[in-house]
Amino acid sequence: MPAFIKFIIRFRAVIITLTLLITLLAGFFTTNLRIVIDPMAILPVSHPFIASKFQLENIFSEHYSFVVAIEPKSGNQADPAVLQKIQRITNELKKDPALVKSTLLSVSSQNAKAILDNGSESFEVRPLHTVLNQSDKLLEWLNANPIYRNAIVSPDQKVFTVLAQFKPDPQGYGAILKRITPIIDKERDDSVNIYLSGHVNFLGQIELYSERMIILVPIAIVLIALLLFSAFGSLQGLLLPLLTANLALIWVLGIMGASGIPLDVFNATTPILILAIAAGHAVQMLKRYYEEYERLRLETDLTPKEANELAVINSVSKVGKYMIAASIIAAMGFLSLTVFEIKTVKIFGIFTGLGILSALLIELTFMPALRSWLKPPVIKPKKSSRSLWDVIIHFIVKNAPTKRFAVFWIVAISVIALGIGKVKIENSNKANFADWTTVRQDDAFINQQLGGTQTFYIMIDTGQTDGVKNPVVLNAMATLQRRLIEMEGVGKTVSLVNFIARMHQVMRGTDSKELPETAETVGQYLLLYSMSGDPDDLKSYVDFNYQRANLKVFVKKDDSAFIMNLVAQTQAIAKDLFPQGVTLQFGGGVAEAAALNEVLVHDKLLNIAQIMGVVFIAATLLFRSVLAGFLVLLPLMMTVIFNFGLLGWLGIPLNIPTSLISAMAVGIGADYAIYLISRFREEYQRDKNTALTNTLQSAGKACLYVASAVAIGYGVLALSLGFKVHQWLALLIACAMFISVFAALTLIPAILQRFEPTFLK
Repeated sequence: MPAFIKFIIRFRAVIITLTLLITLLAGFFTTNLRIVIDPMAILPVSHPFIASKFQLENIFSEHYSFVVAIEPKSGNQADPAVLQKIQRITNELKKDPALVKSTLLSVSSQNAKAILDNGSESFEVRPLHTVLNQSDKLLEWLNANPIYRNAIVSPDQKVFTVLAQFKPDPQGYGAILKRITPIIDKERDDSVNIYLSGHVNFLGQIELYSERMIILVPIAIVLIALLLFSAFGSLQGLLLPLLTANLALIWVLGIMGASGIPLDVFNATTPILILAIAAGHAVQMLKRYYEEYERLRLETDLTPKEANELAVINSVSKVGKYMIAASIIAAMGFLSLTVFEIKTVKIFGIFTGLGILSALLIELTFMPALRSWLKPPVIKPKKSSRSLWDVIIHFIVKNAPTKRFAVFWIVAISVIALGIGKVKIENSNKANFADWTTVRQDDAFINQQLGGTQTFYIMIDTGQTDGVKNPVVLNAMATLQRRLIEMEGVGKTVSLVNFIARMHQVMRGTDSKELPETAETVGQYLLLYSMSGDPDDLKSYVDFNYQRANLKVFVKKDDSAFIMNLVAQTQAIAKDLFPQGVTLQFGGGVAEAAALNEVLVHDKLLNIAQIMGVVFIAATLLFRSVLAGFLVLLPLMMTVIFNFGLLGWLGIPLNIPTSLISAMAVGIGADYAIYLISRFREEYQRDKNTALTNTLQSAGKACLYVASAVAIGYGVLALSLGFKVHQWLALLIACAMFISVFAALTLIPAILQRFEPTFLK
């Protein structure tokens, strides 16, 4: 290591120039970055619900829903002003390139049609928009065709909606919202209230909230800078760790930009994480550099320049191999996230790991070259007053040899662990937002007035051409719909059955809801419909050869427990209704969240076990001691238990963002244990009586700086009001950092001093 650092110092001009050129190139590619939510990057593609998603898209053109609801502030049913606004919004949405035009549904859309008695033992199909200017006639047609009640018109016929579905946009769902929001805002005035909801709205809002990182990252940098200045009391102490962190961040973002991989809600926090981790490693090195420089200046006759270069060599030589080990372990912890089937989690793990390795490379090459070139620091006289850091370290040094900390941790972890049983695994788009946000309040209003803002799809496959026309299948679908509508959270169901029932009602001239008795009669009705209507009107309900039918279930909830219960009950009901050979598949945005839940449990447990195994093996090899491996694991296991317990006690769901925290805690927390053990061994071999104090005053204090930097860096996410994802991360990561660092500081040196394991010698 000394020879390597001497080489770096000798060619420092080349190293500095090369680093800056790489940074400029990376900075150029960062201009390609954008925040986009790609649903496919979030989904476990092997899950049957996701397989159904592809079929629903290919067969029925079902994508993600968007809902616009307009309520008159005063007025009667079918308020003309409301209807005109619905018409204008419908016409403008048609122009959006991402819209699936066959799914656009409102009283003004071409495919919203009334089935009417024409007085000649037949029926006719008339678009609702033909009577849009005749409120009485429109209400008459809507009353006669309950297919649209609770979907595009409320039961009291005052609130009207536009339903639409959008294909994924390369620029993300936030881009869709930015295009269509002006269309809707143009219709806002003092006469109406307008509400938005649907899967597209939630996904788009998540992207827009995630764009707050543009503001939050600079705030994090400022706060970390203030912390570093407080810790070192010098301009170099402030700037150099931040320089390492920012260079590493630019490199990683440049790689992402060059590879065309966008940021999303889950990896948008990667910049803060890389900043904090990189600054943390730089703090360990800088702290040791200052110690070495001060010792050389006080104990030798070296000039400031000579002492500066030798301090650089000594600090990197003594800390370097442990920094390499800690960085590799942290990087492997994040890279282990690739075991997740979910693409966005893999991306988060890969690029965070690359960020850590980038920071390591910079700290071992560019920073020694730069420090050796900079003016040597001025040795300041010791302050008589103690800083907060000194007070904390003094308290730990005083109590570490006693059993107080051990008792405290046993009690604290035991109590918090009781919360693990309360943890709920839940992926819900609604739950990402606070109840007071507009997106949640709009959704609540629409759910109160209509059938539901989320759509759950049941695809019924008869296995044979014209199988859907079979009266047995149709009656089974009708019964299933009646049973579903009785369930809590289900507001409406629609399928081909509703259209055929209306046709049969008109043909028989009765209010009966019975269905035709033969497949031939069903075929005749559908032929009549196609003659006066449009076959594409039914495109989203049945496929071309009538083998598969699509039953749409409008639901008011999107939590996974509700959806999985709905699936289970549907399967139980269908088992006794449908003839042999008929199969059911489930899909839709809410079903995708349920699929995430099932995959998350398995992957998360595997991930924790894998990270722990990696850390244990690496630490054992590094210190050539199994006991050292266990000591490194000790604070990490305590941190994981604490965080899962905290999830349970606070009612925070275990979802994709919160599931990543265990990887973060282990990946970062392992650093503390490694630096402490390595420094204690060094001090023990020098003087075992002062090893505890010297270790905590040096590496221990640096660990405090690092934990505080990570906690403060992520703490700024608490400023993201209304967006729970950011606030959960702020709380949980701050807790993880302080639990891991204080567990390491209070337990590891005390255990080492008390038992004096052989690997210290």
